[in-house]
Amino acid sequence: MKKYIPIFLILSFIYSCNPGPVEPPVSNIKILYDKSDATQAVVQIFSYDGQSEKNLTNDLSYNYWWPRASYDNSKFLCYRSIKKGPLQTDNATSDYDNAELMVFNIDGSNPRLIIPKGKFGWQKQGVAKFSPDGNKILMAAYCTDPARGFNNYEWRLIVTDINGNNPFIISTQNKVYADPAWSPDGNKIVYVSLPNDKLNGWNDDFEIFVADYNATNHELNNETRVTNDNLYCFDPCWSNSGTYLSFTTCPFFMTPFNSDIVRIRPDGTDKKILMDDNLSNAVPYFTPDDKRVYFHTLGLGTTFSIASCDAVNGGDKKMHLLGGANNALYSTPQPISR
Repeated sequence: MKKYIPIFLILSFIYSCNPGPVEPPVSNIKILYDKSDATQAVVQIFSYDGQSEKNLTNDLSYNYWWPRASYDNSKFLCYRSIKKGPLQTDNATSDYDNAELMVFNIDGSNPRLIIPKGKFGWQKQGVAKFSPDGNKILMAAYCTDPARGFNNYEWRLIVTDINGNNPFIISTQNKVYADPAWSPDGNKIVYVSLPNDKLNGWNDDFEIFVADYNATNHELNNETRVTNDNLYCFDPCWSNSGTYLSFTTCPFFMTPFNSDIVRIRPDGTDKKILMDDNLSNAVPYFTPDDKRVYFHTLGLGTTFSIASCDAVNGGDKKMHLLGGANNALYSTPQPISR
């Protein structure tokens, strides 16, 4: 999940180095992302085809954030949360306390609210993604699990039907589960959690895990730890081939500067740091051809911007949308086919 960063830390990195040239995405790629600036005040979902930005939500009465497209690129999910004030500084992404899950056609038409705030007794919700077959939605929710005897509120992994109904809690232990993502075949799920020897609250020790998704019993099986680095690992995603995972790692939970983009196989082998430039790089996502990983970045002479790097050899950082003008903040990119 995206994390709030103290403003004094942001300011200390704003002018750290030259951002370099801005390059549009390649001709077959379009980027989905959320953006705020001083003129619109609230956060909105945009697309960028290399020539122009398009506001897909176009509703300045709410914040819209965390866009994730369906595998056939016909729809996207995002969250809506209340507008908290008239200024950009009043409004932010990652407002899990007030999040409501929305679905739109990929062009921004036909908006529908599918999981309102408080539905199912959840206190918070976030990070929703479509299943590869388009029939289910995977997400995290802050809720109880009375069926397993867990009456305390905790972040748990949930699968619903395509309309956000019939939720099943698939995480089986009474501890934090977050940042889930489907494998391309829909048979496995990657997520972050704490090792069993760590207590809840030791979030600096989040590691990456992979488990089988048992669709019959609606639960995770064969939970396997992928990373073992004593770093804060978060926001994993799968390559489209299913060969690799990518995720973000940094030393500390609430101050993720000098955060790196990492690639690893689901069995924990062939680990490679793709981007380590002493800046804040986070929320990676593979391009459809798996050649590059897109992510948001902070500290390149500006506020949050969108960049990509080589997904095979690492390095080769390219800037695609540069924050700063009108205090524009770009985050949570997903590259999709046009």
